[in-house]
Amino acid sequence: MKYEKQVLYFYMILVTIGTVLIALTTLRYMSNVNDSSGYLILFGLIFTISYINYLEKKAGISKKVIWIRNSVYTVLVISLTYFLYF
Repeated sequence: MKYEKQVLYFYMILVTIGTVLIALTTLRYMSNVNDSSGYLILFGLIFTISYINYLEKKAGISKKVIWIRNSVYTVLVISLTYFLYF
């Protein structure tokens, strides 16, 4: 059982890294092109993140861990966006 939890957390970390990279790429696109279609990508990213949260709840990950991951995700995106693009 412990190995299964480790695998689950490993994939959770990979998903967080992937969504951070997608968010940074979207923000970079929006800042370079100044096109409103970037907002559609952001809405799609928000829907994808909410679906990932739903799947994590179904997988049995505690709400505390999900909140921590969401907080880390938010801090990473905001700080990296500030340092990379502004």
